[in-house]
Amino acid sequence: MTICGHVVEVGSVPQWLTAIVAVCALAAAIVSINTQKGIARKRAAIDFFLKTEMDADTKKSHEDFRKAIDPLRMIVTDKGEMQNSFANTDHYWAIRNYLNLHELLAVGLLKEVFDEEVCYDFWSGELVLAYIDALPLIKYVQAQKNSRNVYAELEKLAEQWKKRRNVY
Repeated sequence: MTICGHVVEVGSVPQWLTAIVAVCALAAAIVSINTQKGIARKRAAIDFFLKTEMDADTKKSHEDFRKAIDPLRMIVTDKGEMQNSFANTDHYWAIRNYLNLHELLAVGLLKEVFDEEVCYDFWSGELVLAYIDALPLIKYVQAQKNSRNVYAELEKLAEQWKKRRNVY
């Protein structure tokens, strides 16, 4: 082939076929890797939820959380703030312990370890309600020295899921 008076070789048909096959193989490999990553995220989410549903300690943590929410509600001020004295109670630590589980899930989602749809379908109601119920405590913890980012991922995820669930 001649371009602007220069002879340019564009290769033979077998060379072009080899290049096309290589590009197709690359595309297939990329699709395969992405599919495997998606399956791994789904399995990780299912494993996490199986653990939370079957583990006696986790079940007790949820029970303790539910029992601690009413005492928290009783001491919240008119401004929606938790009174400092609540931080010295077992209820405070029961709530914190359970929120840590939600924070772990949120970190796993935000770091793309867990599949978003599986987690949303199974856990969004529980996470959003726990966040709403414990919000005065979360704000109290975040106001403490060097604790601004405690439950930050939980907060991000809960706000996203609240919008998606149309919960205000």
